[in-house]
Amino acid sequence: MNKIYGIIAIFAFAGLLLPTTAIPVGAASDLDYMLTIAQNAKSYIKLKIDEMENVNTQDWQNKQVVLNLYDKTAYEIDQLSTAIEDGDVKSARELFISSMHKLKQISLMLNEIAVNKAQDTALPDPSEIISKYEMNYEKLQKISQKLGANIDFTEMKKLLLLAKQNVENGKNEQAKQVIDEIALKGLRIYKSLEIINEQNKIIRAQALAERYVDRINSLIVMAKNSGLLDYAEQLENSKTTLISSNSTSQITKNIRIVITIHNDIREINKNKLQQIDIDQIRLSQTQQITLELNKLETKAKILYSEAKGSNAAIYYVEKALYTIDYVRDNLDSSERKISSNMQLIEYLLSKAEKIVQEST
Repeated sequence: MNKIYGIIAIFAFAGLLLPTTAIPVGAASDLDYMLTIAQNAKSYIKLKIDEMENVNTQDWQNKQVVLNLYDKTAYEIDQLSTAIEDGDVKSARELFISSMHKLKQISLMLNEIAVNKAQDTALPDPSEIISKYEMNYEKLQKISQKLGANIDFTEMKKLLLLAKQNVENGKNEQAKQVIDEIALKGLRIYKSLEIINEQNKIIRAQALAERYVDRINSLIVMAKNSGLLDYAEQLENSKTTLISSNSTSQITKNIRIVITIHNDIREINKNKLQQIDIDQIRLSQTQQITLELNKLETKAKILYSEAKGSNAAIYYVEKALYTIDYVRDNLDSSERKISSNMQLIEYLLSKAEKIVQEST
């Protein structure tokens, strides 16, 4: 009931606050009603003030102003009661208007405090924020160690400790300020790690590109020997791009182009070799063996150029070349012995080829 009277008194009877409002001199009942409105409005405001004090509102900066206004209002309402008893209509009207104006001021102040308190309540708990930042701190440390970034986390660790101490001591405002510093520090560290990670990617990609240059040179020789000059030119362009590339996307793109060209050249040479096999049916056994040895020797030399860095592959290739020379120098041997050595050569080259393909 007091709340209803308070609202009516402060807002609904705004007309009574106007200086032009006329109150009949002999209207005692109207004056009594005016006093009732003022007293109920005062009771409502007093109730709200008591509620604010009971919940111990931390941000009540205008507390003394509110209490002073309330004391003045209470005094004016007492004077209003006296004026009504004395039949002093003019003084009663002035006291009523003045007291209601002060009560309205108090109501607005209390409402503002309530809104601010609700906003503060809606904010996340500082302890929860600190816990999340501690998890982020550990993640950033692990990333830094993985990248070898050598980031100094001393300041961030101190800030986290300070924020926790502020929360424990009930210094929430100071804790919020420190939390903002932690967020800014964490963002800077993240940006630094992001830059270092990108630089590491480029370094790894460039190292891979350098290793591919030797393979590309071998492929260029293969393409030229096979009469595939267009492929040789594409490989030259890819090599130039790889050497000058400074981004992982460019390097990856050109390596894929090189792999595709390599597969195309091998397929073309395979088809050519198959055609040569058909033509050699008409040749004598010695000629067939010689041509087969030349073919195997060409294949061995190509594999040798591709096998750089792989001792196992080089071992098989060198053993195959030695066997090729041996068969070529002993073409008068039995067909069985020659056939056995030819199978050995093919076996050795297939082993070397498999190792090269797996390393690629």
